[in-house]
Amino acid sequence: MFRVKTTYRNGTARPIIEHGPWHPARKEAEYWAETLREFGYVVEIETQHGKIEGKDDNADLAAALAGMA
Repeated sequence: MFRVKTTYRNGTARPIIEHGPWHPARKEAEYWAETLREFGYVVEIETQHGKIEGKDDNADLAAALAGMA
């Protein structure tokens, strides 16, 4: 399972952090992450086991392991 974590500021000193809904496939989470980036948001993709840094070479392994949990 994957979700998008969005960080933004609304004029306060502390950033606002929102977590999106869980998606069964990383491809869906990447679609929403890219859509939010186009609007200027800072986003990360997380799995149920933590965040995923950008696009890594072990994406298929991470997806398989997340699916086993």
